[in-house]
Amino acid sequence: MILKNKVMKGVKGSETKRLIREAAYKQFLTKDYNTVPLKEIEKSLNLSRGCMSYHYPSKQELFIDVIDFYIFHKQDAKNKFKDISHTSLLEFIDYYIKKVEETMNAMRIYLIEKEKTNITRAYLNLILQAEYFYPGFNEAFNEITNKEIKLWERIFVKAVETKEIRSDVNPSTLALTFRILLFGKCFQDALVNGLRIEELKVVLYNQSIVR
Repeated sequence: MILKNKVMKGVKGSETKRLIREAAYKQFLTKDYNTVPLKEIEKSLNLSRGCMSYHYPSKQELFIDVIDFYIFHKQDAKNKFKDISHTSLLEFIDYYIKKVEETMNAMRIYLIEKEKTNITRAYLNLILQAEYFYPGFNEAFNEITNKEIKLWERIFVKAVETKEIRSDVNPSTLALTFRILLFGKCFQDALVNGLRIEELKVVLYNQSIVR
């Protein structure tokens, strides 16, 4: 019975931590780090300060957990892209665009409507804040970025082998180009109304150098 109670307490604790992280993500996504009130998170979940402090002793620890889960875990290529060994380049572009769209749709439910910001801007702002409040963020972010670039490189190598694209292209350079195009498009659209998926698809298609 004692063991069962410990297990149940652990399950409940994990769920509480998940709810806190989710509520905090909504705040950090649309507000600056220094203006995010922990009291508001506690109130929205009907939690005591003691409960909040038990799971997250400081706001920075909460912020780090949010970044770990919603950026590093969610955007890691090994978690985001499954079973692509038999995927052609054009199929992967479609799959990639689908994943970008899924990410945007998943984020949309967390935006605070009264803040009047777009999804892309909110996401980029979260990343910029992480540079200041997450020790070692740049190194960790570069790691997941390089994983994705390597994934694109493997796709291009295969596309050359199957004659889907010209044989005179450099897969490494093309992979880096695709990543730069994505970030550039995200930044440009963040200044307007958010990332335009169809335009991104056209940009990537036109860069694929199909034979």
